[in-house]
Amino acid sequence: MRVKNKAVLGDFVYDHIKELLLTKKLKCGDRINEQSLEEELGVSRTPVREAVRRLSNEGIVTLYPNRFAEVITFDENSIKELGMVRITMDCLSAQLAIQNGSNRDFDELKGLTEKCDAAHLENNWYDQFKYDSQFHMKLVEISKNDLLINLQKSMVLKTRLLQTEQLDVDSAYCDVAQHGAILDALYSRNLEAVLETTTKHLATFYHLDPKDIKVIHFA
Repeated sequence: MRVKNKAVLGDFVYDHIKELLLTKKLKCGDRINEQSLEEELGVSRTPVREAVRRLSNEGIVTLYPNRFAEVITFDENSIKELGMVRITMDCLSAQLAIQNGSNRDFDELKGLTEKCDAAHLENNWYDQFKYDSQFHMKLVEISKNDLLINLQKSMVLKTRLLQTEQLDVDSAYCDVAQHGAILDALYSRNLEAVLETTTKHLATFYHLDPKDIKVIHFA
């Protein structure tokens, strides 16, 4: 496969590597074979290295200069650290969504929840995780806070990678099934309920105990 527009080669290679990660063809701890990518995609070394550098900047790849690039691995501490940031961000987003969101906005979240459910019934973990990610991205967008939106975007790929690495569709479904409880709290503008359900939804996935998490009321 060859891409003629050199201006988008870096993005093309980046998207290809990302797809390899999200389909478990490239796993945590694997080294990225740059020469193989060059040959497979019909590109030079430059766009491949640009894509790898971009993934490094996003915290997805570790670069060892003049040696190799390796996909990150997750240990217990890094999972919990990521979880604490995600819970803080999503709880703040949910509080702002109560203030700034409309029922039409929440209807869009409901549609994504239904797509998650449908993907689970089809045992399609790729789409299930994709729609789960879109649910949380949409929640942040409803907050109408540009900084939160940009922070969430910077964490999407790492979260998807962790989901894929910990692939267990049944337990993952228990998590996404809680989208309904979050939605109920949003529709009713119930601040306490939205904080409780959002925290519970994310805590288990990130190996945290909801009882140990103190959520600050910002709204």
